[in-house]
Amino acid sequence: MGMRYAPLESCLRVTRASPKIVRGPDGVLAAIGADIPGHDHDGLGRARGLLIEGAASNLLRYSADFANPLWEKDAGVSVTTSAVAAPDGSITATRLDLPGGTAGLYQRVDDLVVGEVYSFGIWARAVSGTAQITLGGVNGASNHAVSLDESWRRVGFGEAASGTSRYPKISTAISGNPASILIWNAQLEAGAVLTSDLISKGIPAARAMDDVTLDPGDWFRAGTGRGTFVFDLELPTAWSGIWRIVQMHSGNLNDDHLDLGYDSAADQLRISLRKAGVPIITQSLYGGLVPGTHTRIVLAWADDGVAVAKDGAVLKSPGGFAMPRNFKVIRLGSYAGQSGALNGHLRGVSYWPERLADDRLAALSENSGN
Repeated sequence: MGMRYAPLESCLRVTRASPKIVRGPDGVLAAIGADIPGHDHDGLGRARGLLIEGAASNLLRYSADFANPLWEKDAGVSVTTSAVAAPDGSITATRLDLPGGTAGLYQRVDDLVVGEVYSFGIWARAVSGTAQITLGGVNGASNHAVSLDESWRRVGFGEAASGTSRYPKISTAISGNPASILIWNAQLEAGAVLTSDLISKGIPAARAMDDVTLDPGDWFRAGTGRGTFVFDLELPTAWSGIWRIVQMHSGNLNDDHLDLGYDSAADQLRISLRKAGVPIITQSLYGGLVPGTHTRIVLAWADDGVAVAKDGAVLKSPGGFAMPRNFKVIRLGSYAGQSGALNGHLRGVSYWPERLADDRLAALSENSGN
């Protein structure tokens, strides 16, 4: 028996103590309420999957109000309102005219941690034709060239902060040419990847973490001690630390649990199995996950072995143990709903109440880009 993502929709539970912004099937950004699953889409309205993110804060103030005095302008820079619809469909986009060179629009941000990575991004497009702009100001005088056309794009970069006070900036320092562009909602947040939009006013805006679980009803056969999950993921464009794909446990992570995660520093998948409070397996597997891509990862378990398949290859743990038979919690994309967030999209999940054969695991993990 196979159960695809749609049949499991009724088992999906999302807890999040704040609203968040995702793209709807019309391709327009919109806010959804607390505890509403963040089903995300691209600009054409194509489904990307369930967006699972960690807690985040936009460290910029008045992030979409570029006329506010906190947004400083060098000589020759002007901002005016625009009648063009912003990415959220509102008439709140701003026209930014840059005179050329290093003159630009920027905001001072204090209390950054020197050496820590921050991500800066902004929605932007050319007023007409194309435009070449420069983003920078987190790592000193760093510059990142960006090419724009007449379509809205969220552009940005991530880098380590070189000082406790920095100045995220938009200019044309690299090309040196004047440019007229439209902009909407700038964002600066801690971490290697820019998460969904946070629109701030006079104080930084914050968003709570997505805690995503599957309710293990009759479809989940925990008592047999065996099964297979297939996770179809759209990976984030960057990552740091260890993030989780799935955790199954008895109600206490320190008791019986099976954990599958990814160690970005080692570039390795990791499994952890604990039974009656005793570690049975802590094993690093092969790596090779590529940021910003689609991948299918298969997790299978039974007495005497845990197997993980990726890109048509299967790696198995040593044997000599019986699997726990009392998993009651299935958590997706985070560690205990508190840290280690995927910061990407869950495109689908399949379940079989059996430990499938190795050739089937390999086949299920292939064709990740489809």
